[in-house]
Order: sequence, then structure tokens, then C-alpha cells
Amino acid sequence: MKTKILLSLFLVFSFLQVTLSANVFVKHIGISKVRIDVKNPTVVGKITISPSTPGKVIVHFDGKCVSTPGDRIILAASDTTFWRINDGAVAVKAKNADIKKNSFSHTRVYNVDAGTHTYYAIAQNYVETDGDGIASIYGNLTVEFVPEGKYIVGFKGISKSYIPVKNPTVFGEVTISPSTPGKVIVHFDGMCYSSVNDKIILAASDTTKWRINDGSVSVEALNNDFKFNTFSHTRVYDVDAGTHTFYAIVHNYVKTSGDGYASVYGSLTVEFVPDEEYIVGFAGISETRIDVAEPKVVGEVSISPSTPGKAVVRFDGKCTSTPGDRITLAASDTTTWKPNDGNVTAEAFSNSINSNSFSHTRVYDVGAGTHKFYAIAQNYVKTNGDGIASIYGSLTVKFFPEGTASLTTEINNGVSIYPNPASNFLNINGLKGDANIYVYTISGKEVIQHKTNQSSSQLNISSLENGIYLIKMVTNNKYYFMKFVKD
Repeated sequence: MKTKILLSLFLVFSFLQVTLSANVFVKHIGISKVRIDVKNPTVVGKITISPSTPGKVIVHFDGKCVSTPGDRIILAASDTTFWRINDGAVAVKAKNADIKKNSFSHTRVYNVDAGTHTYYAIAQNYVETDGDGIASIYGNLTVEFVPEGKYIVGFKGISKSYIPVKNPTVFGEVTISPSTPGKVIVHFDGMCYSSVNDKIILAASDTTKWRINDGSVSVEALNNDFKFNTFSHTRVYDVDAGTHTFYAIVHNYVKTSGDGYASVYGSLTVEFVPDEEYIVGFAGISETRIDVAEPKVVGEVSISPSTPGKAVVRFDGKCTSTPGDRITLAASDTTTWKPNDGNVTAEAFSNSINSNSFSHTRVYDVGAGTHKFYAIAQNYVKTNGDGIASIYGSLTVKFFPEGTASLTTEINNGVSIYPNPASNFLNINGLKGDANIYVYTISGKEVIQHKTNQSSSQLNISSLENGIYLIKMVTNNKYYFMKFVKD
């Protein structure tokens, strides 16, 4: 009998590991840090994952940073508690004591093995430190694990210094060769250095050129002291099976009285999402001179998943407004926005330099059924301008069935466990009579043994390391197997 039980345990483990390895999963944390000291590298958010197979991890940190004049604040998505130079970070500066909020976006992609990995949102006041070294950071850290398989992730770190861009110039490219039709999400973000009197166009594109309105963003140097700006641009394309190449494009356009050179440090990220397994919704946004005195829906995406999961919602692009107005911008599951990490802002510096690139991400747990997500804009707090804004960008929604969704499903006569993943306690429902409960690691080591005579029982798992576990429940000569994640 013991041999049969162990064999069953091995077979169930093998099945569960194969099932889990086929799943993409995403974790996220909202960041709301008010007036923190960032004179040294400071962790403002972290996420730990424990994939059971090798794959790729997309780490994205975006939002807004409030700082004081004289400080340069470095911001980075990282696999360490420090940041790296060039494409390993972005930077923002307060323009003055009144215009001191900046949106930012930074992405990194890492190859990972099975096991536990932690990723960080990092901030530091660095190089320019004449301010008080204090910053407030509101945003989101998102970690997406993609196992090796049909879901493809391509990535190019971009570190190009002082390149002529008087013509459309390719700063990075990624080629993929999917075997099935699907959608491709192309994201180009980072920071751009340029000279005064140049407008630099930046675009994620499926050609070596850019498109107007929602097909690009733009940045401008304020003066010789403020020569760098952050940016974020996303496009989504339908593709067939075969080879496809996508590009990060840079071009000095319209305003060309500077030297026509640009330095760009950032990332080109390409995600291929198979049609039959996941959902991608996309709305290109091109709204010219609209009244945003009240919360205004500038983009909307509706999805109808058949199972529970997570929706990753991103609103990015550029906003043109008038001096004296502060434009709030948000990805949201309602037709309004939320404070702190629930929005970013943009402000025009002058009538001439009046465009800002922005990025805002939210992640929502959703059930089966129809859900709508929105790109929201409102002129709020500072309203001395005309309340009119032009917004060009993208609202992108990625829905993933829970990588651990099958873990919460009832197994054999209504026995279920929740929450899953769990941090401290795991609830067990549906047991009948006296029950013995065993928890095993993936390697088969028993780490918890528990007895109960209750139909509903709570298991303390706080002492376990983060990772994937199998739980075996024995009652009335019946065996129930489930898997759960401790995080």
C-alpha cells in the first residue's frame, strides 16, 4: 500500500509540474512611498516568484516620482537591490519647485531557471544631489513569468550614445518566429538625451518608420541642464505564423534647430501571445484638444474571459497640455481614477515645451465574464490653464488565466484549498470525518503533518519557504491531492 501511495504521489507531482510549466503568471505590487530618503539605493517595492520551470521574466516599474529641484532620481526595475547604468535605469528631475512630478517607465527581461527569484523597484538620488534627497514614488512593479513554449518574449536592451537622428533611425530590433497566429505587444521605454530645440520622436513599430499620433511619442530638452526625458510607447499587432521583426525608432522631427543627435537608454520588449490561450485587448488613443475638466474616458477595452485570472492594464503615450494645468492620467477598471499609485500626472512647462510622455499600469484580479478597462484623463488640482489636452497613446490589456488557477479548483467531492497563493495560512474545506494532512516539497520531502476532524480547517504554512508544494489529504480511506504556492 505504501508503494502505491508513493507512486500515486509521484505521478500527481509529475502531472502538476507539467500543468504548471505551461502557464504564464503575473504578480504585482502597488507602490506608494511618501517622502522617503533615497540618498542611497532604496528598495521601494519587491516581488518574489518561484517558477517550477525555466523561462523569462519581464520586470516593469512605472509610475510617477515627486522630487525637489537639484536632485536627479534614478529609478530601475532590477534583479538586485541596486541599479545598473545606461539601459539599466532611467532618471527624472524636478523642473522647478512648482513642476516637480515626473512620470517614468523602466523594463528589464531576465532568463531564469526553476527556483525562487526576487525582483525590485529601486530608487536613488544620484549625480545631482543639491536638493534634499527626499522623493515620493507612486507606481507599480509588475513581474510576469513566461515559461519556454509558444508564448514568446524577445528583448533588446538599448544603449546608444550620441547618434544622428535627422532621419528615422533604428535603435533596436527584435525578430520572432511564432508557429501559430497571435498578437504581438511591442513596448519601447527608457530615457532620451537630446539637445535644446530638437523634438525627438520615439516609437515601437513593425516598420523602420514611425506613425503619427498614437504611433509615436516625443520628448524635448528643456535647456542644457534638463536634457533628458523618460518615455514609453506601446503598439499591438496581429501576426500570422512566421518570422516578424519589430523596431525601436528614433527621429528628430518638426523642431530641428538643435544638433540632431540623441542618446537613448532603454528597452525594446516584444511579447508574442498565442490567440488560443490568452487574451490581448488594445485601443490606440488619438484625442486632440479635448476638454478634461472632469474625468474623461479616452480609451476603452472590453474582454470576456471564460475563467478567472489577472488583467494587466497599461496606459502609456504622450500628453500635450497648457501651462497651469496638471493632467491626471490613469489605467483603471472604472471611469474614474484613484489616488497615489492609481494615476500619474503630466504638466506643460511652457507654451512651447508642452508635451510629456507617461506610463501607468494596474493589475486586477477578475472572474469569468465581461470586464471593461479604461484610459482616464482629468485636469485636476492645478487648473489655471484652459483645461484642454491632446492625448496620444495606447491602452493595452493582457489577460492571463491564473497560473495557479487550477490550484483553487475543487478536487474530488468538493475538497478545496484557498487562498492560493498563500502567505501564512491555507484554508481547507470539504473534508469529511477525521483527516490526516501532509505537505510535501516538489522533491517529495514531508514538511508538515496535521490532523483534523473538522470539515473546514486552517493550516499554518508561515514557516515554509516560498515555492510550490503538494498537499495530500487522507480521510475515510480516500486520498486527495492538490498543489499550492507559498509566497
